[in-house]
Amino acid sequence: MVWNIIKKQGLIFLRNPQELLLLLALPIILITILSTALGGLMNGESAPIKVQVAFLEHESEGEQVDRFLEDIENKLPPEVMDEIRANIDSMLPIKQLKQSVFEQETIKEFIEVHYITSAEREEILSDDSFTSLIEVPNNFTYNTLSNLVLSEDVQPTLLVTQNEGEQVGVNIVHSILEQFQEQLTLGKFLGSNGFELEELQLNEDIRSEIVTINEKEPVTSQAYYTLGMVLMNVLFLAGAIGSFAFKEKRLHVVDRIIVANISRWVYFIGILLSGTIFAFIQSIFIFTFSRFVFGVTWPDLTSFLLVTLAFSFAVGGIAVLLVSISFRGNSDTVIHFFSGIIVTIFAVLGGSFAPVGEFSKTIQFLGNLTPNGASMTAYLTILRGEELGAIGNQLIYLACFGISAVVIAVLCFPKRGLSA
Repeated sequence: MVWNIIKKQGLIFLRNPQELLLLLALPIILITILSTALGGLMNGESAPIKVQVAFLEHESEGEQVDRFLEDIENKLPPEVMDEIRANIDSMLPIKQLKQSVFEQETIKEFIEVHYITSAEREEILSDDSFTSLIEVPNNFTYNTLSNLVLSEDVQPTLLVTQNEGEQVGVNIVHSILEQFQEQLTLGKFLGSNGFELEELQLNEDIRSEIVTINEKEPVTSQAYYTLGMVLMNVLFLAGAIGSFAFKEKRLHVVDRIIVANISRWVYFIGILLSGTIFAFIQSIFIFTFSRFVFGVTWPDLTSFLLVTLAFSFAVGGIAVLLVSISFRGNSDTVIHFFSGIIVTIFAVLGGSFAPVGEFSKTIQFLGNLTPNGASMTAYLTILRGEELGAIGNQLIYLACFGISAVVIAVLCFPKRGLSA
């Protein structure tokens, strides 16, 4: 007789194509949308950043160098002047900024520098496509050399005009200039104290090796959102079964089953097994779709099936619990509350929309207390290539959750007559 109850529940779903469409087609649509829209975020990718910077020199650096050397010619001994001339190129700040920073390949990938003239300044300031305008004022290099060589108390300053509408780019340019300034300051400090920069470097004979311990396979956005949508939508199945059962109670279908000398516990077990079996079928259907459309494969099929079965049993327990409580109170309020509120809370905590557990240990702990959250953790563990033993705790928890739901349902299930 239990099989007849299961068959009856299956026929009810088949006769409700709208409900069947929501349970099977909706998660597939959501997987496609979310994995496409948020795929880059899940895969650790970011939107490409392109920063346009205008660079304006009000005076040629070469002219300033010539003027500086001419001014100090009679102030320093000939041997010192020879050394300064030999090393002058390494002391030129603008040349170093261009060659060592803006012309580096890694920088050029996201920063495009436009070298402009004074006549183009106003046009650049009115162009919102530029992130920053860096201006090198008159005597900047001259004052820098005076500070480095003669230790004169002058503070050369670059003028930077920022486009506040491009805050990310502004922060990048600011950070680059700040680091460049720190390098110049460090170079002056080392030179004034008789150190060479190379002396601060580690001995080349020292070797190091980076070893990755317990390296895991990455999880694609398609795989993650397949899990998220399966685990969320299968929970709706429990509400659907509870809703159908309560409708049968109002139409006295359940009473007629009892009058036919069939134990109410047969009906109870039929609901439990219906929830478990249909949840398993729904999960396998969507996972199969993802296998052929998105290429989501499972490295350990046995572990995958065990988790799916354990989660399905937990959903079956929820279904029979909803039926028992609604029968006991003669109201389907709890069923609507579960489908409208509880499932959403479970989905958020369990990470169906985003891996929120990575940002908070508390949310991660609460998420793992939900059946979908525990299943998500187990599925992700499998996808990352770990062994069956790594998901033992989640399997035990799902089994205990299902058993607890069944025990509470038994205690709530009406003992005499199902109609109020």
